[in-house]
Amino acid sequence: MEKIKYVPIIMESLVFGKNSAYPLYMKSGDNYILYRSKALIFSKSDTLRLKNSGIKYLYIKEEDKDRYDSDILEHVKTIINSEDLDFEERTVKIYTYSKVYAEYVITTGDLKNNREGIKKSIETTMEYLLMSEFAFMNLLNLSDHDYNEIGHGINVSIYAMALANRLGFSNKISLYEIGLAGLIHDIGKLKISKELLSKRDLIESELYEIQKHPLHSKEILIENNIDNSRIINGVLEHHESSDGSGYPFGKLEEHISTYGKILEIVNEFDTLTRNRPYSIKLNTKDALIHMEQNHGLYNNAFLREFSRLMSKNILL
Repeated sequence: MEKIKYVPIIMESLVFGKNSAYPLYMKSGDNYILYRSKALIFSKSDTLRLKNSGIKYLYIKEEDKDRYDSDILEHVKTIINSEDLDFEERTVKIYTYSKVYAEYVITTGDLKNNREGIKKSIETTMEYLLMSEFAFMNLLNLSDHDYNEIGHGINVSIYAMALANRLGFSNKISLYEIGLAGLIHDIGKLKISKELLSKRDLIESELYEIQKHPLHSKEILIENNIDNSRIINGVLEHHESSDGSGYPFGKLEEHISTYGKILEIVNEFDTLTRNRPYSIKLNTKDALIHMEQNHGLYNNAFLREFSRLMSKNILL
């Protein structure tokens, strides 16, 4: 008998007040226990109760995932123009749905089976960012600055789209591409052991292995049938520096793509402002000062615009 497979879902992704089209389960050890039968309503108070009990995820059967994805995509379509949600509520919903797909893709590397969900999530975030100058600040106020690849990927995606928009990227296809590249730029770390990634005081050969992660990211993109050269170059070059000191190729600025130059800046900024085990978190002002002091690493015109963007939207 084939073992039933279950998929974790973020509780906030469920549509509150709507009958569930599939049963919901809780995990206890290695067992999955029925929490809510099909057709029963799931409410916001249910979420609060579960979270107060220390429960972060509910689960659905793998066979129900397509229906779950369809429900999310249908709901996302109504968020941007909803008259029932104020601007802050829309922000929460958009960020939550971004996290649903980011968490799955970044932890599994499976873009192929979640392409439509990721696309709709990034496009929704992009449309929201273009609505108002307050949208960027609202999203950043929700962003997760703890040390994890999911929050980092979402933040880099948001920063990249906001900076690209400021630089005059009026083509929504380009904004989507840079948003996707930002979200999955570190996906190649899935091919590196967690022990090595978390190790302190790396020797040269270990550091070299970690610095291969942009190459691994390209491999994963190709494995998922993503052959867009602009996205691939952005992912490959997010650690390349204008002075040639970056990796994996040590390219000089004139050989780094536009997407690569953008991602180098926003990736470094988000890294500097995150809670990490072995470094001190910087506030926005100090992070920008640090980057300006090391301006030779970046495209200076892009860095200047990013500093203006952050100074405008964030209290320094």
